[in-house]
Amino acid sequence: MNDRQKIYCTRADEREALVTILARNGYTVRIGKEKPAGKSQPVFFVEYWREQPC
Repeated sequence: MNDRQKIYCTRADEREALVTILARNGYTVRIGKEKPAGKSQPVFFVEYWREQPC
């Protein structure tokens, strides 16, 4: 089971730095965005998790 966590951040350079740091430390990462209900602007996040061996 993968326990996915999200870190929300607004700046693109911060997201890219987080992805680099997490990936170098063995995590699987992705950058995503969500549009909260009632808001016009999307919210960006970095999602990360550690893969479990089979």
